[in-house]
Amino acid sequence: MSQDFHPQRLEKVLISLIEGFSDYFVSSLEKSFKQTPTKIDVKKITVERKLGTTGIHIVKVLLDSDLGSDEASIAVKIYDENEQALDVVKRINILERRLSEYSQLGVSTAAVVFFSSSVVIMEGIKGEVFRESKIPKPQKYRFAGRSLAAFHGTKTDRCWFDKYKLLLTRTIENIPIPLEVKHILKELFNNVAPLAELASQQSGTVSFGDFHPGNLIFNVRIGRNPMIHTNLIDPEYLDTSTEHDRLEDICNFFAVEAVDQYRQDKKLTNFRMNMNSFFSGYSEFLAHKQSSLDNFYTGKYIPVNFHLALMILMSILNIQNMTDIFGGEAGVRREMNLRLELIQKLLEWNSFPN
Repeated sequence: MSQDFHPQRLEKVLISLIEGFSDYFVSSLEKSFKQTPTKIDVKKITVERKLGTTGIHIVKVLLDSDLGSDEASIAVKIYDENEQALDVVKRINILERRLSEYSQLGVSTAAVVFFSSSVVIMEGIKGEVFRESKIPKPQKYRFAGRSLAAFHGTKTDRCWFDKYKLLLTRTIENIPIPLEVKHILKELFNNVAPLAELASQQSGTVSFGDFHPGNLIFNVRIGRNPMIHTNLIDPEYLDTSTEHDRLEDICNFFAVEAVDQYRQDKKLTNFRMNMNSFFSGYSEFLAHKQSSLDNFYTGKYIPVNFHLALMILMSILNIQNMTDIFGGEAGVRREMNLRLELIQKLLEWNSFPN
């Protein structure tokens, strides 16, 4: 778990660590003055903002040197448990390597400049998180798809589909709903699961583990060649096993949105457009490597509905005790029924988002 530090406390932590990554500030000044400074003093540290719910704080550091004054930016995350940060650093390094060839195409992650047992300090991150960005929605979803495709890559691997069947069985067993509803769910999933398993034989890839809108930062770069740069951040649950269906990350990204939009539009009209924009960007980056979704899903059937329904089904386990959020037990029950209704629709349609 990361800590949500008060700015003043965070500043004190950084002051105690700053000598450990002074080379980063030297590099920053070299870029500004085209020379190497011989003396650097940190004049002021300002915690500017927190990125969404990531626990990552953007910090501005005012520097004074023999060449002049300048500012540098860093991104900081602090953890509760000793040694946890080291595991995170390993995952950030893996993510950085996987995205390295796509930097010129506008996708990267913030590199680590310093870490200890409980602190990770990264390069400064510019831009806004997905939901706060003013970029038009079709572009945001397209760039989200591009970033995930860059992470997944184009290598064809076997998918371990039994994982999803086991999750399905355990979730249906544990959700607090009547037996007759469980029987209906089992029948609906059993109609779709064999098709999904057959189609997904070669869809295996690494998993980001927690791919959601809060982990995407968009920075609009203005200049001779303006572009939208995407930072994919916070890979705390990255799994390097290549047996995960690509749709696991994709549907994790869309599950909350599907529920929210189903409340407003039972046909999910806008949601379909957003998902199509996402797949457009995903396919665009596959095409850079002469690949396409057809390489991973047989018969051109992409089992989005199965994975999206499974994600929403698992979310019911998480909300069953959220009486404070949904207005008491009756509110929780209404929310569960809404999600069960959506799951049934998805499995009946089984051709989403087309």
